[in-house]
Amino acid sequence: MALKLLIVDSDEEWLFSAKEYFEELNYSATLVSNGKDAQVALYNDSFFAVILNVAVQNHPGIQVLKFIRSNHAAQKVIMLTELEEGVDEEDQWTIEKLVKAGANEAIVKPFELCDLKGLLEGHQSVSDMVSTIKKRSGVSAEEEVEAVDDKFTHVRIDDFYSSKAVLFDIFIKLKSNRYIKILHAGDTFSKERIDKYKTEKNVEFLYFDKKDLYKYVKFNNFFAKNVINNPKAPSVLKVKMLQNVSEKFLEQAFSEGMKPQIIDQGKEIAENVYELIKGDENLYQVFRSYSDFDPNAFTHAYLVTLFSTSIIKQFEWESKTTIECTALACMFHDIGKMQLDKTLLNMKTSDMSEEQLEEYRKHPELGLELISSNSLINNSVKQIILQHHEHYDGSGFPFSKKGAKILTLSNIVCLADNFVHIIQDQELKPMEALKVLLTNREELPWYNSKIVECLIKVFADPAKIRKEMYLPSNSKVVNRKAS
Repeated sequence: MALKLLIVDSDEEWLFSAKEYFEELNYSATLVSNGKDAQVALYNDSFFAVILNVAVQNHPGIQVLKFIRSNHAAQKVIMLTELEEGVDEEDQWTIEKLVKAGANEAIVKPFELCDLKGLLEGHQSVSDMVSTIKKRSGVSAEEEVEAVDDKFTHVRIDDFYSSKAVLFDIFIKLKSNRYIKILHAGDTFSKERIDKYKTEKNVEFLYFDKKDLYKYVKFNNFFAKNVINNPKAPSVLKVKMLQNVSEKFLEQAFSEGMKPQIIDQGKEIAENVYELIKGDENLYQVFRSYSDFDPNAFTHAYLVTLFSTSIIKQFEWESKTTIECTALACMFHDIGKMQLDKTLLNMKTSDMSEEQLEEYRKHPELGLELISSNSLINNSVKQIILQHHEHYDGSGFPFSKKGAKILTLSNIVCLADNFVHIIQDQELKPMEALKVLLTNREELPWYNSKIVECLIKVFADPAKIRKEMYLPSNSKVVNRKAS
């Protein structure tokens, strides 16, 4: 069934062009030109989204927005606004003001309809996405296209999953700026065509447009949730699928910024992290043999998430809230690096000059600045991001906090962050990296000893921890109660 849109604008020519555009994309559009008729339409029908120009008359747009929030609180609303040159910003309806007034999104006219389409897609569920795809019978002919490389993102061919109807165009790369479209949006998914390129052409990656990252993340997180909740699914598959979706989510977040729908996506992924960490007692086996050494920042953030939440699971005070909160913080813990000189991003701190180190040490505060005004992110997440380089012995940054003055969750993330650096920088398996960490007498005081002991427990059979007192008898960590 097509998703219903209510489009409210006094420009009738624009209204009909928008209707034609969105109905071609399998939406259904109701058009009105004033605020009073918009309220009547909302009384008589329900809509996936309302697209509302703030400047409409006969019940102004802002009045209609207030009506919607009072009577249809869950209704998605995208506000349209026009900013006049020479008029003070304080006297105009800016994007920030409209969002504060209750809009889910706002966009400034003039804009391309594809930009509005992107905002709508950012609020679609998996079933919504499937319903707006115009399904084709069979598989379309392959098509060679010329497009700039920066337009695309890629995934390993073995990590690509699809619904029965392909949600977006899929490409393989021939050479720089040259691609073949092997599946069109709406095609019946053809595993045979994918496998042909894998086995016959030795294709390693599939490519798709970066504008489709939201669809990719949304669908794959939904698929990962089903696999994680399947007790028969292998633990290694669960970890890999969650890595796949987390890395693409982070790519989207770092390129598009902290939009509300991106934060919502992050929370959904954090829920899957919780389900994985809480429900799979065979993870210790995966961790012992883990061997993904990709040094990119997105893999790093995922592994920090995985090990931080696994450490939390070992504490008696662990809960769904603490695990999900920490997972979200881990995914964004290095977001402040977006503000640094790009030359620093791929440098090891040991190779930095004093001036470069001084700039690098600002990234926790820069990260907090980026999210400080975001009401969708709670204070614990913000404090973890700010403190994730503070050391238990007071030698960390940015404030040289010490001992109990550091949030315990922050010290956990600090340990996991450095542990993952050892894994990636030295290309070690986790058990080998653990030995390196435990024998480094200079850095071991950076962490609360209880947290270090809980990292050790991550690699142990939970049954042995409970039944055989895996930790030394002088451990200060209270063993978890048998479940």
